[in-house]
Amino acid sequence: MAVPSTSTNDLYIGIMSGTSLDGIDVALARFSNQVEFVAHNAYPFSSEVRDLLYHIATTQQIDLDLFVRSHFLLARLYADAVNDTLKKNSIAHKDIRAIGLHGQTVRHLPTIEKITSDSAPIGATFQLGSGAAVAALTGIDTVSDFRSGDIALGGEGAPLVPMFDRVFLGSDDTTRIVLNIGGISNITVIAPTSSSMPVIAYDTGPGNMIIDELTRRYFHQAYDDNGEIASKAITNDQLLSEMLSHPYFQQLPPKSTGRELFGSQFLTKITTAIDSGVISATDAIRTATELTARSIANEILPYQSQYSQSSDLIISGGGVYNNFLIHTLKELLPKCKIIRSDEFGIPSQAKEAIAFAFFAKAFLEKNIIHQPSTTGASEKIILGSLSYGKQ
Repeated sequence: MAVPSTSTNDLYIGIMSGTSLDGIDVALARFSNQVEFVAHNAYPFSSEVRDLLYHIATTQQIDLDLFVRSHFLLARLYADAVNDTLKKNSIAHKDIRAIGLHGQTVRHLPTIEKITSDSAPIGATFQLGSGAAVAALTGIDTVSDFRSGDIALGGEGAPLVPMFDRVFLGSDDTTRIVLNIGGISNITVIAPTSSSMPVIAYDTGPGNMIIDELTRRYFHQAYDDNGEIASKAITNDQLLSEMLSHPYFQQLPPKSTGRELFGSQFLTKITTAIDSGVISATDAIRTATELTARSIANEILPYQSQYSQSSDLIISGGGVYNNFLIHTLKELLPKCKIIRSDEFGIPSQAKEAIAFAFFAKAFLEKNIIHQPSTTGASEKIILGSLSYGKQ
């Protein structure tokens, strides 16, 4: 059980590293009726660390020693990022109430399955990066492991950010759809507060993940900067149609996904087509970009019809910097007013890190952050685990 702090400080830190495996985001914020953003720093993974995490996230056979050491390596990288952020912003460690740590998801298996003949079927999820180690290395109380409780109660363990979206991005009179384009894309549909409609949220499918991987492999770049590669290419309609036929896109929410469905096996279909000369690498990146845009639009259009003919689409995540992707979304969703979360005082690149800073506060105040209507959990509980820093 969380013990209330005697500190009056109201600063929180959020740490996020997503499915895109690009690096660590550290955000500092205060929370009242709105977000008071204080600072954000991004720390790219080295190529070796990224390759290590990609290996762990995609291979079926992992050296156990390597896996365990990686759990502590990532904790040290998180702690170093926190310590550096505080130093750059001249903020003392004692002035931070708590850290909210998401961790690096390397397995997300919410579908329940039996693993022994005499046990009940279970779902599972795992995020690398020891919360206890982060607390020890920073001296700051750290709340981590936010997803496990929801998974244990039959939920997807995701998405969690909808609670943050509802509190800070909802509207009294307008339907708002909040879209985060990270490695995976997810939406939160928030009806006006006067409506009795529940919040709806789930992963729509790939975000930057496939685009980034193709760009790394064939152009030796971390990502398609501004969508320049895609903008000069042609969509392969047959390949796009095959990708959009993936069963996940027909599945009804609650649902969540990751590299388990859209990782190496899914990517192999594309790379095989490139390597055999069926499609150019340039056209493959264009097609992957169209996949992201269309899989998002296909989910949003029905909600526009259900709630109103027009709605605000608030976007965040690394995908907002892909100009071609956003241009494509605008063409597919002409009735959406597309707004960056920055206009609400929430920097788009830092939004998820800020959300986990808020979740640390929620944990300490014993507030619920998940909504069974979006995750599928059988009941509501307080999510997270607390590791104490220096007392």
